[in-house]
Amino acid sequence: MKISIITPTYNSAAYIKDTLDSIHQQTYRNFEHVVIDGLSTDNTLEIVKNYDIKKVISEKDSGQSNAINKGFGLIDGDIFAWQNGDDLYTPDAFQIVTDYFTANPEVDIVYGYYQMIDEQGDWLCDVQPIEWNSWLFIHGRFCPVQPTVFWRRRVSEAVGLLDESLYFCMDVDFYAKALKQGFTYGRIPQFLGKFRVHQESKTQNKSNRQKHYNEYKKVLSTHFAFSTLDSLIFDLFQQRARITSVVKQKLSFRF
Repeated sequence: MKISIITPTYNSAAYIKDTLDSIHQQTYRNFEHVVIDGLSTDNTLEIVKNYDIKKVISEKDSGQSNAINKGFGLIDGDIFAWQNGDDLYTPDAFQIVTDYFTANPEVDIVYGYYQMIDEQGDWLCDVQPIEWNSWLFIHGRFCPVQPTVFWRRRVSEAVGLLDESLYFCMDVDFYAKALKQGFTYGRIPQFLGKFRVHQESKTQNKSNRQKHYNEYKKVLSTHFAFSTLDSLIFDLFQQRARITSVVKQKLSFRF
């Protein structure tokens, strides 16, 4: 199986080397990698040129989804994924994923465990997501974390490109469309990625919190025709997540 990875970047020099190393130092070697840059003004491209990348494009885009969609037109593997320019894969992630897909031909999309790291790449905590549960996903209680998600080519062929009108939740939208079309999800109980916590990230920036919440709810409520009760359940799950986050901060877990 050939794995295809897309990396969208824009002024990612602070973290991009770690991301590229995590891809190009994989133990599983049958992969291709494309980088779609949004005309970075730092030295991102100077770092990128040191790697054996199938295609590098640097041009103005309309956002992350647009950049990733450009990448979809350049890849031809059996398994697809995108990895942002600040997150990482674990060294054996590609091998683990291909082994799982080979052993489980009925599964279309996989996700796994991950670590949270800080700006310097230091470990913060391990996270072991629950087994896939459609009801919890639909109601905003659970969503696979993008740095660990891989899917078979047939999913993209059926679902199509990312929704470029979305700024935060293009991944949630993609997963929802795949679920509605009957594609199956599987959890791999091994560490596949590392999620970097920093305020430059658009989904972690406190000023974006309400916008992210609104878009998240809009995506799910539109796809799954939320009733008043569904909407209330979503709100309760999100409030619970906020409270949990505050408690952890007070306990000095730093995330």
